[in-house]
Amino acid sequence: MRIPRFYIQQTLKLGLEINLPNAIHRHAIQVLRLKTEQNLIFFNGEGGEYLARLSLIKKRQSKAIIVSFNAVDRESPLDITLAIAMIKQDKMDFAIQKAVEMGVKKIQPLYTKRSVIKLKANRLEKKLAHWNGIITAACEQSGRTSRPPIYPPTTLNLWLQTPCIALRLAMLPEQSPSIAHLIPPEKQKIALIVGPEGGFTDSEVDLLLSSHSKGIQMGPRILRAETAVIAGLALCQQQWGDC
Repeated sequence: MRIPRFYIQQTLKLGLEINLPNAIHRHAIQVLRLKTEQNLIFFNGEGGEYLARLSLIKKRQSKAIIVSFNAVDRESPLDITLAIAMIKQDKMDFAIQKAVEMGVKKIQPLYTKRSVIKLKANRLEKKLAHWNGIITAACEQSGRTSRPPIYPPTTLNLWLQTPCIALRLAMLPEQSPSIAHLIPPEKQKIALIVGPEGGFTDSEVDLLLSSHSKGIQMGPRILRAETAVIAGLALCQQQWGDC
């Protein structure tokens, strides 16, 4: 049986007895039905992971003692930022989940002219909390030991004005360069830019190319935005990363 993994926001060390947070308690005890003396794995995003053993189980509370540390590193050698246009909610959730599984280091949602979602200020905090929950679950499932941040949405224009040493790769069906012909990214930093449903407008394509972004495509077919995320990240990992 695979040992369940949980992200926990606190300092961890050998011998520490932890009061399981409510969400972890509910999942470990009420959903997975774990018993006293069974094992859990914790990680806090600071590197490595900790094996813990359940020491106390009550109806509304449980505890676990950390028994060992594993300095495992499953992070990609690439520092990839996913800059993705705001797309439909279920598609955005899927893209974020798969990007985390593929090893992305940072996620930047973008407002573009064809973005179908515009978040008002009073919804932003709730939406970021929702996305962070998806990121946490994806890290727990995929074995990652660090947790990528997601930033509040900004406009494509403002984001492109931010100083950046990363190799910017824009998924543009109109472009033909192969990723195999590109110069390897400096310091292994990449920003993969994925457009919305309907793609970037002509003026946005011009803006991307004038901002030193490299346009790439995934063959002659038009991909959905969430598919382009997976395809683009897989190509980057295969070309320069850990695949």
